[in-house]
Amino acid sequence: MRYVLRQSIFKAYTSVPNAQWRRAYHRVKARFTTIDPKGSSVSYDTEIRVGEPHEAYVYIEPEIGNAIQSLVMRQMGIAVATQAPEKLPLRFNHTSRHFAYETLPLPRLDIPQDLPRQTLSDVSPATLWLSGNWHAITLDGTPDGE
Repeated sequence: MRYVLRQSIFKAYTSVPNAQWRRAYHRVKARFTTIDPKGSSVSYDTEIRVGEPHEAYVYIEPEIGNAIQSLVMRQMGIAVATQAPEKLPLRFNHTSRHFAYETLPLPRLDIPQDLPRQTLSDVSPATLWLSGNWHAITLDGTPDGE
């Protein structure tokens, strides 16, 4: 997958008055694969934001984060409206460079670059954070995941 890096500044606000942080990111294309209402898999490209090679985060549009949450909860038999969590555990596969929920094949988000490995394993635990103007996926156990 070919992509052009454009460095920008991502500005976020915290709940602490007058506290804010800035983070450089690059806009890249990712492939989101989900299940349509008829039960068929469907894929499309979406813009995401990634950090520098040593950083372990991805920012996604809230529509993608909400779609991941909704489909995972539906497949697990959990009512989204009553039990929607603010975060969702995911896994990142370093070989195929994709995020998915535990052993479910879909939904998944394929990204164009690897993220820093936390162990020798090919799979790293990650968290989808379901809040903010952009939702974040971070690798657990990293400074970005805290």
